[in-house]
This record gives sequence, C-alpha cells and structure tokens, in this order.
Amino acid sequence: MYINKINLENFRNYEKEEIEFDKNINIIYGDNAQGKTNILESIFICSLGKSFRTNKDKELINKEKEYAKIKMISSKEDRDINIDFEISEKKKFSINGIPIKRTSEILGKNYIVLFTPEDIMILKNDPSKRRRFLNIMISQLRPMYVHLLNQYNKTIEQRNTYLKQIKYESKPVENLNIWDEQIVKIGEKIYKYRKEFIEKINEKILDIHLKTTENKEKIKVKYISNIRK
Repeated sequence: MYINKINLENFRNYEKEEIEFDKNINIIYGDNAQGKTNILESIFICSLGKSFRTNKDKELINKEKEYAKIKMISSKEDRDINIDFEISEKKKFSINGIPIKRTSEILGKNYIVLFTPEDIMILKNDPSKRRRFLNIMISQLRPMYVHLLNQYNKTIEQRNTYLKQIKYESKPVENLNIWDEQIVKIGEKIYKYRKEFIEKINEKILDIHLKTTENKEKIKVKYISNIRK
C-alpha cells in the first residue's frame, strides 16, 4: 500500500495544494511553521478518521474559511482507494465516492504508523498513553476491535449512570451485575486482541533488536493486565 497524492483545500495553512508522493521513500522538509506536520496530519485523518493533534475539528479549518477538505488517493494491491474528508459544521467522510455513516469504516483502508518526538511519553507517562497506542494500531488491523472499544466505553458510561441512580434514586444495587457481566465479557475480548498484537510485535522486534545490538541484547514487550486466567 502507498499513497499516490493528497489534495488539501482550506486545511490548516493550506488554501489549495496538491501533493504527489513516490511509492518508495518521501522526505518532506522546510522551515518551521510552514505546514510539514499539517501534511502528516491530513494523512492521519484520512487513515484513522481523526487528528493526532486536536480533538476540536474546527481547528482544522483555515482561519479565514468556513470549511476544509482533504482528498487522499492511495493504491492497495490492484485497486485505488479514494478517501474524501470535509469539515464545516460537521465532518463527513466518503470512500470511493460513497458516504459512510461511521468513521470506523475508514480503518484498515490505509495502514499508517506515526512517530513524533512526543511518542517517548508512551514509555514514560501513565498506562493510558500505551493503551491509546495499542488501540490505534490494532484498530487498523482488526476493525471489529473498534466496535468492542465503543461497546466497552458505552457500557462503562451506563454503569456510572446507574451508580448515580443508586445513590440518588435508591435503585437496587444488585442490578449492577447486568453491567458488570457485560464489562467482563467485552473486556476479555479486548484483552485477547491486545495480547495477540503484543505477541506479533515480539516476533518482529526480537530479530531486529538482535541485529541492531550485534546479538548482545534481547528485547521483549510484556503485556500486563488485571485479567487473570
């Protein structure tokens, strides 16, 4: 898979720009604050459906405009994939000209890995950063994983709402079991996806690290979970 080109309209500091890519290595260079990261951000959006820099979609629009558009064309095996993104009052995506209802439908169409200087925080900061990294990577390979995450978060919200009803409306405590059982069931499936992904990472990085260190060091990623078998 490789990206052929990307068209930007009113996106960040770009009013109108078309960028073509080589299918091998591409180097984007220039002075600070000229829009290099904005190009990477546009690719990220068309691959994962959201920005890695902001949760506020309106920030993607050029300050003097009312909308922004991105069109990314990529080649995967024997076919082209066109991803269109538009943001004005709402954000909209389409794949090969067909509008999609859920952003998660984009996942798996293009595979990307983003590394920035801030990524060192994956190791240094709290576990939530590492979970987010895992979620992004796994979601591209296993679209069903996104559905499980959404289910899990929705169930947590419902459980928290019911906890308030127990406190303020004297709802029966035993009904919490309904949500607890669902959380355990979905959580176990999420755990299996993550465990499988870590095992695949270990298969790849062992040889790479041995070569890098001239066979002096071994490396292994360990997934520590509260789930006990």
